[in-house]
Amino acid sequence: MTMKFVQIKNIIQSLTAVMTLVLVSACGTYNPIPIDKVNFHQRSQTKNVGKLTVTASVLSPKESKQIFGRPLAKKGIQPVWLEIINNEDTPFALIVMAIDPKYFSSMETAYINRVSDTDKNKHMEEDYRNLAIDMLINPGETKSGFVYTNLGLGTKVVPVVLFGPKQVRTVVFYISVPGIKADHMRVNFDDLYQPEDFIKFDKEENFRAKLSDFQCCARNEKDTKDGDPLNLVLIGKPDLIFGALARAGWDETEAVTLSTGLKMAKAFFKGDMYLNAPISPQYVFGRAQDIALQKGRDSVNERNHMRLWLAPWIFRDKSVWIGQISRDIGIRMTTGVWSLTTHAVDPEVDDARDYMIMDVMSVQGLAKMGMVNGVGAATPEEPREIILGDPYWTDGRRAVILFPEEPVAMDNIKFFIWDFRSKETKEIIERVQNESTSKSD
Repeated sequence: MTMKFVQIKNIIQSLTAVMTLVLVSACGTYNPIPIDKVNFHQRSQTKNVGKLTVTASVLSPKESKQIFGRPLAKKGIQPVWLEIINNEDTPFALIVMAIDPKYFSSMETAYINRVSDTDKNKHMEEDYRNLAIDMLINPGETKSGFVYTNLGLGTKVVPVVLFGPKQVRTVVFYISVPGIKADHMRVNFDDLYQPEDFIKFDKEENFRAKLSDFQCCARNEKDTKDGDPLNLVLIGKPDLIFGALARAGWDETEAVTLSTGLKMAKAFFKGDMYLNAPISPQYVFGRAQDIALQKGRDSVNERNHMRLWLAPWIFRDKSVWIGQISRDIGIRMTTGVWSLTTHAVDPEVDDARDYMIMDVMSVQGLAKMGMVNGVGAATPEEPREIILGDPYWTDGRRAVILFPEEPVAMDNIKFFIWDFRSKETKEIIERVQNESTSKSD
């Protein structure tokens, strides 16, 4: 028994030694270069709120490795640089959790990226502490430094919240980060339509008629088969729409290429996330989607995703996007595409549509909403099919979402009095909305 115990002990010690060598990246080096030698400021943005001036920039993986001397991006860490000038007469504290609720501390970042050299690790810890921003900014002070956030490519949302005595100041940045080629980068939105192509709608009923009469679904490239139902209409200035979606956690997707197909396959077999996974093309207005976005989960197999097309319509001086949203619930084999795999789609597509309404509500990005017929109803007993044969059912309505210029609390959301599920609901909402309008007058 004693001999067996010694052997087990030796095996455990050997395994521990091997794991330690792997964890500390024994062959890794730590070679940072001075921050002023890296030109990441070219993408910085500056905003003022009161007498506070905030500047923000997000490091690319390459820039991060240069400044921090280690491949932070490979560990899922992305430094966000901030400069805050306080010309107020009160101190303010930076609420780091608003930028990323799962941010890394400076010592945590150093520990995750440690090497086999003890002296270098101590140097790294000191450097990372000094590079981190001081959260307290007194009157007349300027503070700058990094917040260690989770990695995100494409457009990074950076909400900066500053807390002072009985006051809060907030600014939100949307910063492009090098690292992916988003599919929407191929689209020149200025050339999609000529000025004379646009139809302007000022009356709700005319706009409602256009939305109801529009085709039910996206189509395949040859225009011979229906794709996903067009169950979503977004109205507003593009920066407001996509800013709200970014705040709600929607990611840009990469273009469909051989490279991204291989990344998709790798993520599938490893069970990894791929937050910028490509979305196959479907067609409206004779072209593939202008923008595709997704909200991923713990693996590439599951996600909510949507395709959007800029429509040649203007509603009360605001752009209109028509699209589809659905939920992917797994991966299945198919001979319909070259990769032989595709996502399995949740057949209850109305759930994804309703999810979008709640998602935009949650970030106070919904000013007015309604439902309009146009998709055409289908039941679980008699479902319809999308391009690759997935069945789906729906109540046949499209969600219409108007985005505000300023945040709107849920109890202040208004309604398009259109195609409600029940007559009673319509009458009650119409009455409440009319009473609210009368009081405000």
